[in-house]
Amino acid sequence: MTEPAPLTGGGTGGKILVYLEPSPVRGGIEVFAERHVARLRADGRTVELCRALGPDAAARFAAVDEIIVHKCTDVATLERFPPEKTTCYIHDHEPICPRGYAYTPLLHNCTRPGGLWPCLLCAPACRSWRAALARVFTQARRTRALARFNRLVVISEFMKGRLVANGLSADRIVVAPPVIAPPPAGAPPPDAVDLLFVGQLIRGKGVQLLLDALARLPASRTLDIVGTGNREAALRAQADRLGLAARVRFRGFQSDPSAWMRAARCVVVPSFWQEPYGLVAAEAVALGRPVVAFAIGGLPEACQGRATLVPPGDVAALAAALAAHG
Repeated sequence: MTEPAPLTGGGTGGKILVYLEPSPVRGGIEVFAERHVARLRADGRTVELCRALGPDAAARFAAVDEIIVHKCTDVATLERFPPEKTTCYIHDHEPICPRGYAYTPLLHNCTRPGGLWPCLLCAPACRSWRAALARVFTQARRTRALARFNRLVVISEFMKGRLVANGLSADRIVVAPPVIAPPPAGAPPPDAVDLLFVGQLIRGKGVQLLLDALARLPASRTLDIVGTGNREAALRAQADRLGLAARVRFRGFQSDPSAWMRAARCVVVPSFWQEPYGLVAAEAVALGRPVVAFAIGGLPEACQGRATLVPPGDVAALAAALAAHG
């Protein structure tokens, strides 16, 4: 189980307002924020979880001692929070990258600060033109809103560097890696697990590179894929093309992925995008499982020196590392 580091809520006094904007899916940020609320309440704090700011926002702000913002993509809403009371958690690249992914449509990782150029050309590749233009032209305004806050919290030194590169003061940024508490052992998977991938099946997670690496390994090596996403059909087709259909098992969503990690010979994190941290890697390491990952973004920090890291995007190096864990 992943929990926020105990930055806030050391006493029993004071009221806290936690803001989390509505989302059509319950993703990692939503789970993290909900656990943060639960942790603060367990520490004896009075916490209100807020999903939207109405016309009474000023009165609500005045009635609390602290405000924690976990997700707020609308810059006008972000500007409404009183800076002296507000701590803002930045979980991913969304607040500083108009595209949101920090890699280009040509799949090159980007380390430039967000702004007009070349974001004006890049952002529409994953958003509507209207939404993309709104993100690009409000980027400086968003950065100014973040710069006002009492404290910004990130989960890796890598993300702190990204914020500083975007003009935010290092003095206001706190690095707080999440607390990884392995859950009790659950029911084991129905089959033996050799190589394991856990995560969303989206382009940046690099499963396509993992399949290419698997094709270089002996026919006895197999891969279980736990997760769903918009790339699943393309990945199934790729596995067929590579002659891997019998060696790759798409397991879909699993309510207890830790049970699969415990059973795996090796957990693979082939992300080619700049992971802000890499929770799957951190959880696998905490469970004592061998991990192979690309050395990119916050993944080296998440692995804490207890994983095999290979150059980002290097399929041959990935295959060699997986062979060593055979």
